[in-house]
Amino acid sequence: MKVFRRFSVSPETLTLILVNLAGIMERADESLLPGVYREVGAALHADPTRLGSLTLFRSIVQCSCYPLAAYLAVRHNRAHIIALGAFLWAGATFLVAFSSTFLQLVF
Repeated sequence: MKVFRRFSVSPETLTLILVNLAGIMERADESLLPGVYREVGAALHADPTRLGSLTLFRSIVQCSCYPLAAYLAVRHNRAHIIALGAFLWAGATFLVAFSSTFLQLVF
């Protein structure tokens, strides 16, 4: 336990680390989809226009969640809000693995 006490992290530093990690993962997610359009399109029988709309839907959901996250971060622990968002994002990404149609992927 002494080792963990030596490396204690303040809440502000933890928030900064989590925000930076979330930003890195977001950029990776944004750059990954265009690179695999052909494979995803073949698996879901979707053309590039429909796959582009998928990126649009993702951006709309993301933009609509920002005000909610900001509201919650003002009233609650920011690290917990970021962690909750990361877990929800991970859950949504996990559910995408079970999608077999484009409509399932969108929802």
